[in-house]
Amino acid sequence: MTYLRVINPSEPCTDMPTELAYEYKFPLDPFQQHAIKAISAHENVLVTAKTGSGKTLVGEYQIAHSLKEGKRVFYTTPIKSLSNQKFYDLKQMFPDRVGIMTGDIKFKPDADIIIMTTEILRNLLYKRGTRTESIGLTASLSLDRLGAVIFDECHYINDRDRGSVWEETLILLPPTVNLVMLSATIDAPSDFASWLGDLKQTPINLISTEYRIVPLTHGVYKDKEFLCIMDAKERFDAGNYKGWLLWLKAQERNADQHRAEVANRRAGGYDGGPVQRKTSMKSFPHQMNALVGQLDEKGLLPALFFVFSRKDCERYAKLVEHTLISSSDTASVKHIIDFHLHRYGEELQRLPQYHTLRALLEKGIAFHHSGLLPVLKEIVEILFGKGLVKVLFATETFAVGINMPTKTVVFTGFRKYDDAIEGMRLLNTDEYIQMAGRAGRRGKDTSGTVIYLPDRDPEDLEDMRRMMTGKKSTFKSHMSFYYDFLLKTLQAGNLNWRELMRDSYWFKHHQQIIGFCKREIDDVSKQFTTIGLTEDEIKAMAEYDKLTLQIKETTNAARRQAQRELEAWKQKKIGQRWYSVEKEFWPRYKRLELELKSLERDLVGLMAPDSDVEPALTVLREFGLLAENSRSSLTPLGVMATEINEGHPILEPMFYTSGDTLKGLTTPEDILTVLAIFLGEGTTPAHIDSINIPGNVSAAIKEIMRMANNCRSVEDRNRVQVPAGKRQFWEINMEWVEPIWRWLQGAALSEIIHDYELFEGNFLRVLSKLVNILEEWRSLAILQNDTDMLNLLVNAELKVKSGLATNESLYLRL
Repeated sequence: MTYLRVINPSEPCTDMPTELAYEYKFPLDPFQQHAIKAISAHENVLVTAKTGSGKTLVGEYQIAHSLKEGKRVFYTTPIKSLSNQKFYDLKQMFPDRVGIMTGDIKFKPDADIIIMTTEILRNLLYKRGTRTESIGLTASLSLDRLGAVIFDECHYINDRDRGSVWEETLILLPPTVNLVMLSATIDAPSDFASWLGDLKQTPINLISTEYRIVPLTHGVYKDKEFLCIMDAKERFDAGNYKGWLLWLKAQERNADQHRAEVANRRAGGYDGGPVQRKTSMKSFPHQMNALVGQLDEKGLLPALFFVFSRKDCERYAKLVEHTLISSSDTASVKHIIDFHLHRYGEELQRLPQYHTLRALLEKGIAFHHSGLLPVLKEIVEILFGKGLVKVLFATETFAVGINMPTKTVVFTGFRKYDDAIEGMRLLNTDEYIQMAGRAGRRGKDTSGTVIYLPDRDPEDLEDMRRMMTGKKSTFKSHMSFYYDFLLKTLQAGNLNWRELMRDSYWFKHHQQIIGFCKREIDDVSKQFTTIGLTEDEIKAMAEYDKLTLQIKETTNAARRQAQRELEAWKQKKIGQRWYSVEKEFWPRYKRLELELKSLERDLVGLMAPDSDVEPALTVLREFGLLAENSRSSLTPLGVMATEINEGHPILEPMFYTSGDTLKGLTTPEDILTVLAIFLGEGTTPAHIDSINIPGNVSAAIKEIMRMANNCRSVEDRNRVQVPAGKRQFWEINMEWVEPIWRWLQGAALSEIIHDYELFEGNFLRVLSKLVNILEEWRSLAILQNDTDMLNLLVNAELKVKSGLATNESLYLRL
């Protein structure tokens, strides 16, 4: 029996429920109707659709349906900023029934609707029924009356580092909980949907639509004109793009010729006025300002400029020469900023970032990136949503889920930094589609415009074609059977890591690979018969190879004997047939034999996926986290490790139980500074002896570094397969240690930002993470019944969270 139902979204839904859980004042699209019908029948739904298509409505209807039945709903998001905005949106629809849990923010955890990050839900599911269920961040959450879970942006399952969280969560959720998954367009989603249907033994409705209510036109900017390079039907115009590239080269050539002419005249003694030329090569700031002016004149604002550099985001925003809002709008901007940020006034006044952004906002211009203070990011979003920001320069994060559509999208480039390759790469097709899809506001615009205005050398024709029209990503498993997975499954007594492995989407793909390998073996085996060698010929040629090898590897009498035997062999094997056997048939046979042996070795490994996990279990046993002679019983140290999600699950409990070095840390500031090595967001590690911290703190960090080196040696000795995203697992990063120590000693945010050349938002983000690591450290103290540590850390988070460093979101007060 198949549980997969592939719905044609273009066909009308003829049997919609007569009574809806939520009444809409506008006609629903057919795909929305099909989804509502499935939700009403308590079936699971996977919607894949483009940005701005209206798929969010499907999740909102599931909420209304569950509430009507007296059940609760969890709404999961991939990033905290999206959680905050979703909290505000749902609060408008369902007043007084919405809570939020993101690690940073905990508000009404017993509400009927809880917005949370997917990691929090995963951790809650693992801890269900365990001895640690009542401690830690998830202690205040309950699965009681849970009717449905909505996974927003569920294509994040493709994320190399975090994708396994989505997969584990889907496996762990009870089959009685209805699932609504909302994804960007994806290639071949039926394979993923089929796996989920079989896993839950519940019908799953796959609704995939490529249709956009607001069509997009993609183009380039040429002499105050918009030149289309891809139309609303996604037909790429290679001729137009090639012509534009030639025009750019001609402009550059003219500029080079002019520079050469000027140089020649100066060398010849010319000292007159400027040397005139017919055309000029416009600088990027000049082109950008010309484009902004054109967009304003043609009614194509607001515009979102995507820039893949935080510094360039700010630089380009400051280079805009236009004032794009009226004086009355400027007054509104000032009022909104002052109303929301007055409580942070004194601190903000000392930060250049605030003054720069405020001056721009008063002109209708802004920038938005991860280095911006969270409250300033939210102010930008609020003003953008009110139409008071006309031109916004933003990094890619603005495209992830945040509901901020615009009239026009402008790309200044298409290359982004990728940690996986430690370098720049071209956007892939689904990334481009998601970002470009921000253009065209449903209900406001009849079309959306996407413009390429390169700030550096433009992309060549084939790269552009591939990016804009290439194949979309498929759902891909990133399950990682590493220490944190094993520890959590071993702690949850009702779970078995082997069962989870076999339930995973990874295992389904693994089985497909096994099937492919078996077919390859069959194909290669059949090819042997086409060679035409007899059994006697095969034996004879094996003898030939044996004698040839003996001649190469032996000496003296043994070699002479082998040479005599080989000569005798050749005397017997003469004629055209044996010539063909030796020169043609036997080499083909050996190549096939090598290929077959390789495939058979691969198959043996594939048939025993558990074997890759065994070395990791051995390591956990050597670390003292898994009981001796046991494959499933965690030691108390192992139980402690299951409480660590933000920090390091092995080094933290090891250090906690290490003895004298820990006792040398006598203040909350000492503990917090040591924990700063687990923040893991630095890019330029400092050496322990080069940073200015107390000796006892330095000694503790050196002890942890020694532990990490020992652990790495044990791992290497046992040949543990380390997942790609865990290659830095044993690295200790010192970058944040000194800034954290100074912050805890009372240094001003402005001082730290200046002295360490940091982005304000980055520093506040690591402070927020440090508070979460502190909470997990407290959980270790509870498990150890360590009242001295608990007393030492009373209100310790207040030393981290103060002023702008509080985790408050403006969305909670709207």
